[in-house]
Amino acid sequence: MSASMSNNAHAFTFIWTDMDQLEEDGFNRWYNTEHMVERVQKIPGYISGRRFINQGIGSKYFAIYRVNSAEVFHTAAYLDLQSHPDENSRYFIPRFQNVFKIFATLGFETGQGGEGAHLALIPFIQSFPADVEHETVNHISQALNQVHLQNGLVATQYLKTNWDIVESVTSKFLRKTDTYFHGAILLEATNAKSLKKSIDELEELVLGQLEPFLHSTRVNYLEQILSFHPKIS
Repeated sequence: MSASMSNNAHAFTFIWTDMDQLEEDGFNRWYNTEHMVERVQKIPGYISGRRFINQGIGSKYFAIYRVNSAEVFHTAAYLDLQSHPDENSRYFIPRFQNVFKIFATLGFETGQGGEGAHLALIPFIQSFPADVEHETVNHISQALNQVHLQNGLVATQYLKTNWDIVESVTSKFLRKTDTYFHGAILLEATNAKSLKKSIDELEELVLGQLEPFLHSTRVNYLEQILSFHPKIS
């Protein structure tokens, strides 16, 4: 299965966060029944919203949204939601802890549009130098395509942070202290075993060379707990 280039206009945002244990029940009810729904099913251009639980070290909750274009984050519908949060949003959003985020464009993808129950997140804390960026991303794409083919993964993606979006939308946010990743690699699988095997192979192929750019947690294994897609009219 070769790389799919037809979705390269797609963009992503994700948030990786903790919540005080005393607030977790209410936080999860709000996130599952209000927060994600009002984005995916009410803002034009959203393709999906998905929640995961971290299976290792690092923040516990991970949510990722896919949109059909980075322009979605500049629309009146999106910016109005950020500028006028409802009561529950005003309560929970400032209480997020250890927050990492991204607004990114899709640099490379393999797969046929499927979603896996198991996700590996490999975030970058630095951007690649301009003089080696093209070569580095090409190396990453070759490695992702190889592990996808060898292990029957559902999908892989390389995401590059779009700093123009970060700058334009963060002024609307309730929190001003979030840390933004410079990019990320995502691998999706139907089971944890094939995902771990793929990561082991990726370590040999490319991750060792990317060490200076990787977050301290390196590879984070996440399990999906919820997904939303736009309603079919």
